[in-house]
Amino acid sequence: MDANSRRDVVAAAAYVALTLVFTWPLVRGLHHDVPGGVGDPLLNAWILAWDATHFGRGWWNANIYSPHPLSLAYSEHLAAQALQIAPVYWLTGNAILCYNLLFLSTFALSGLGAFLLVRELTGRRDAAFVAGLAYAFAPYRIAALPHLQVLSSAWMPFVLFGFRRYFASRRALPLAGAATAWLLQNLSCGYYLMFFTPVVLLYLAWELTTRRQDGPPKGGHSDRRLWMDGRTIGSIALACAVVAAATAPFVIPYMRLRDLGFTPRSIVETQQFSADVYGYLTAESGMRVWGSLVRARPKAEGSLFPGMTVLLTAVVAIARAARQGGRRIASRTLEQPGPRDAAYIRAVVRIAFVATAAILLGLLLGFSLRLPGIQVTSLPRALVVSAVLGTAALVISRKTRDDVGRFLATPEGIFAIITAFAIVMSFGPQIHAKGRVVLDTNLYALFYRFVPGFDGLRVPARFAMIVALGLSVLAGLALARFRGTRGALVAGLLIAAESFAAPIGVNDNPANYVRSELAPLPPLGHESPPVYRYVDSLPGSSVIVELPLGEPAFDVRYMFHSTRHWRPLVNGYSGGSPPGYWLLEQQLQDPSSLPDIAAKALERTGATHAIVHEAFYRGDRGRRISDWLRGLGAQELAVFGADRVFALPRALPRD
Repeated sequence: MDANSRRDVVAAAAYVALTLVFTWPLVRGLHHDVPGGVGDPLLNAWILAWDATHFGRGWWNANIYSPHPLSLAYSEHLAAQALQIAPVYWLTGNAILCYNLLFLSTFALSGLGAFLLVRELTGRRDAAFVAGLAYAFAPYRIAALPHLQVLSSAWMPFVLFGFRRYFASRRALPLAGAATAWLLQNLSCGYYLMFFTPVVLLYLAWELTTRRQDGPPKGGHSDRRLWMDGRTIGSIALACAVVAAATAPFVIPYMRLRDLGFTPRSIVETQQFSADVYGYLTAESGMRVWGSLVRARPKAEGSLFPGMTVLLTAVVAIARAARQGGRRIASRTLEQPGPRDAAYIRAVVRIAFVATAAILLGLLLGFSLRLPGIQVTSLPRALVVSAVLGTAALVISRKTRDDVGRFLATPEGIFAIITAFAIVMSFGPQIHAKGRVVLDTNLYALFYRFVPGFDGLRVPARFAMIVALGLSVLAGLALARFRGTRGALVAGLLIAAESFAAPIGVNDNPANYVRSELAPLPPLGHESPPVYRYVDSLPGSSVIVELPLGEPAFDVRYMFHSTRHWRPLVNGYSGGSPPGYWLLEQQLQDPSSLPDIAAKALERTGATHAIVHEAFYRGDRGRRISDWLRGLGAQELAVFGADRVFALPRALPRD
């Protein structure tokens, strides 16, 4: 192992160690604790266990929501994550341990990926390490702690790193690595399949546009753009085609759900989970530095504050790159003098640009400009005017075109565009500032209407993870321009302090149920309750319904414990539910009030056995439900404390 490889290993080890510190105290209970609440983490632990034991024929027909098909596709399939932990699950059978190892790996791998990308862009390991630190522990990741699929963004920087290495070397191995990382990212999170793909295509277009053919001249055309290099274009097209072909089988089941009655996400629901402009001025409450100070607009999926240090260094990167481009033009102008007023025109253009940007930002935040004789109150009109003036400046001034072109050719230019694109898309179909519409139709609305798949996603705010990547890379690019390591050291310490949220919560067990008749659930135990060992002894064709049914906190517990027996469950909890599940919940809430309807509903489920958790109900409701089942002719098979197992008759009697 050479010195450079050893330094990379040290960086990776540092990210692992920092992950354990930043997620403390999870490491003390890897085999039985879950970070955050026991809702979505248990769902994802169940998915991982199902993947590890059922991949192949019938994989999409998971054991929940029986008898409905394709129930795995109601949420993320987590195929890539399951590949990572399958050996651990086969050895231990511990889904929580596997979940936690994946959870921790998302931080360390994110850091390593951003480190490699920025090191490739700058050649500076100190700046690259800080960029990795910023991405690994971006505040948005703390806001997304319960959502493993959202945290699984580590492959994004590896994709860009691989493509960057390919364009620099023209070797097949980096290209294969980029394609593999891209596929893994697609299979890790459906959101990033849709959100990150435009970013990859944009980055590839930038590389092809800004690079020229190198190597031995061929017919005097070695200085041509890579767009003219058929071999390079063919290699990139092949990589994209392979990734698309390998991703497609994992997309088709989600498309088939439309034929089963699943409708697209409505614009209203999508907007509900879009970022508010002030979300970027709202920190996650768990952040130790900013959590109680930066709280402009708290809302679901809306804590998007990226941290002050990474934001300022990103701005510095953009400003310095733009200024350097202008200096190059100025030096060239001195050698080739032009009109005397050229510098004056450039200065006026820059002042106009800064003023326009300030006005647009103010309008975006919900403010307006009202001066004697001047009123600017409409963001749409201001955007149109700005676009017209900007186009005019580019058409009139060659030097302005050169300035813009040189900036866009820099890494700072492309990552500024990627970051701006992600911010705009995170606002969703409309742009809101503190709940008030400031732009009625946003760019996201075009993707929602015309790009298949976007109408199935409900949280545009998750573009914030791509924002975090863009800002982290820009911060690394800024630090790489400083001489010495002092700037990187100071920035790294500040970023670490701003991102710190330990100790994080574990095993949170809120009891704010929708249904008032339900009792608080006990803490999640280290082992499955004995009733599930009994269920494991039932015939493999048994179909289980557990009561109470329909409350998410309860259903996800049943799912998790089903990893002990894998019998089909009528119950389920996921990103969606089959048509009629809500009605079934209503019909089985209080069978004594409408016994005939409840009996018909139970019969339609196809359940062969019922488990009544009497202690999960308040008062004597649990006992009354057991009595109702006995009245239907159900046979009580076993009792484990307050859990009763019944064999249901083939044909349930009705009044």
